[in-house]
Amino acid sequence: MKHVVSLDKDGNLVYKGLLTAKEIATIDEIKNALEQEIPQIEADLEEVYGKSVLYKYNLGKFLGELLTKYNISASERKQFWDEIKTFATKENRRRDESKNAETRSFYGQCYRLSQFDQEVVEKLSWRQWQDILDRVLNREDERIFEWIRNKKEKIREDDWREFEKGLHLYLKSKDTSVFTNDELFEIYESILNMSQYWRIAFDKFKKDFPDSAKIKSKGRRSKKYQSTCFQLKRELHKPLDDSIFEKAFELAMR
Repeated sequence: MKHVVSLDKDGNLVYKGLLTAKEIATIDEIKNALEQEIPQIEADLEEVYGKSVLYKYNLGKFLGELLTKYNISASERKQFWDEIKTFATKENRRRDESKNAETRSFYGQCYRLSQFDQEVVEKLSWRQWQDILDRVLNREDERIFEWIRNKKEKIREDDWREFEKGLHLYLKSKDTSVFTNDELFEIYESILNMSQYWRIAFDKFKKDFPDSAKIKSKGRRSKKYQSTCFQLKRELHKPLDDSIFEKAFELAMR
């Protein structure tokens, strides 16, 4: 069904398109139902799960039921999430979301999260899930979720942020479909190792040189470190390893 409403500058409800009285009544019925259901389910889930990733996961399950109940098509989902955010929730969803893409929508991401097994979901924090759901290229090959499932230990959030940036840089010119599972998982592991090396080495640098101005340019130097790692990998025709990480860090901190 076409289900598009918004608010004008004065806060009045606007129906987009030519709608019959029956269609308007149906939209009003859905809107009123959402205004009742969404705050209640969000409050109930928060009581059980706090603001954890399982809160978002189970909220996504409920949202999936709404998509079916109200016959919301894939092309209408972004608008539906926007309507929930605008009209229904009592939560202050401040995150900057794309006007057109569903990938950055809070409710869209909750729904996407609910499509995975809970075992996979619990491997990452909500912030980490947001990182990977934001970066379409990084999750285009869905085998990354199987790699996440197989991780025995949770990944630190600072390591994950560097991993996501490094993976995005690596994948820009790659077709991962040519890799076997083992080959691809080895690539993920090497980029995670690269990220962990950066954290440990940079922390040591800060302790050894606490007054260095280079500490303030961490982001720029991190980018240089990652690009240098991949450059050395190509030049030396070898996998990413500690010798490459060490040399790249040295060059990035000059």
